[in-house]
Amino acid sequence: MSFVVLIAIAVSILLAVYLGKRWQYWFNFNVTGGYQIAYWIIVIIAGLSLILSSGLSRFSNYWIPLLGVVIFGLIICTVYVTLVFDAIRWISRGRFKANLWLKIFYIVCVVSLFIFGHEMAISPRIVYYQVKINKPANVDHLRFVQLTDIHVNELTTHKFIQQMVNDVNKFNADFIVITGDTLDKRLKPFTEQGFDKQFQQLRSKYGTYIIFGNHEYYGTREANNREEDIIKAFKQANMKVLKDDVVTMDNLGITLIGRDDLSSSHYDVTRALLSDLVMFTDTSMPIILLDHQPQDLDEPANLGVDLMISGHTHAGQVFPINLLVSAMYKNARGMYQNIEKHFTSIVSSGYGLWGPPIRLMTRSEIVVIDVTFDKKEDQ
Repeated sequence: MSFVVLIAIAVSILLAVYLGKRWQYWFNFNVTGGYQIAYWIIVIIAGLSLILSSGLSRFSNYWIPLLGVVIFGLIICTVYVTLVFDAIRWISRGRFKANLWLKIFYIVCVVSLFIFGHEMAISPRIVYYQVKINKPANVDHLRFVQLTDIHVNELTTHKFIQQMVNDVNKFNADFIVITGDTLDKRLKPFTEQGFDKQFQQLRSKYGTYIIFGNHEYYGTREANNREEDIIKAFKQANMKVLKDDVVTMDNLGITLIGRDDLSSSHYDVTRALLSDLVMFTDTSMPIILLDHQPQDLDEPANLGVDLMISGHTHAGQVFPINLLVSAMYKNARGMYQNIEKHFTSIVSSGYGLWGPPIRLMTRSEIVVIDVTFDKKEDQ
């Protein structure tokens, strides 16, 4: 069992114990004997619902994961509401006490917060960026539409993906770039539920380019879920797969680099050095890099990359994880620029979700990047 899983279990149990004790106060009940044991078993199971549902998913690929993520999402919302109630009680020096109307209000707050968080997760906003690259190209302007971290799994709905396709197709993109974690773990839902047919509907002038994220690799040791199976499925969905590939587009005068994911080394795959990939480019041309994890922004800036497009972070997805993610990455979401190196990093919070079906203090998004270039006569 990994260290991360142990930490997740410990945190989940601590949250469950906190809620179990506070529920006894706010709902004015006290159980003893066998009822107390049953109460705490239920509370602990609820706190561990996400982890347990993941472990039991082999018994049901739909209902058990659905129940697990919904319960865990409600647990998160309940923690926030309980913290607010406890804070108000402390500020009021105990005058804020439980009664029937307060119990009803407590439940309404939890449900309302869950509905709000779910709406932030399933109603993506459109985010626009304008990037000026100080190199000439054979065109004045290109529009990139970025999708990332869609996390297609058994719980993904056709309505959710069709909404994505319809929204993207409105922008008349020159390129659609999908920067990893298109799958959650398994390829099976993508192909058997017909999501690949929906991805075929994506429209852009020069095509859809896709790279691997860490979640593409999670199931690659399973039969029919190998790396080559995923690549084949993506190609059949009319997407061009880049795995440490350099695409020079002489007609446009730009170079597109698609890196394999940083996690590939854990799956017996050797990721190429970025410096080796850049050796195959003309650095006087605009270079656009697709890399799932925005782990290192200094290396591409120093190697002459002009624009790096990433995902992976989900912007933290849920408070206060967003604060932790912001501390971990130089650019956790949005646009970062190194003016001296003429380098721009854009990181999207992603279209989909991982874990609880909510976003709090973050929101799902589709990114539209309008890139302009220097005119050749200006050089």
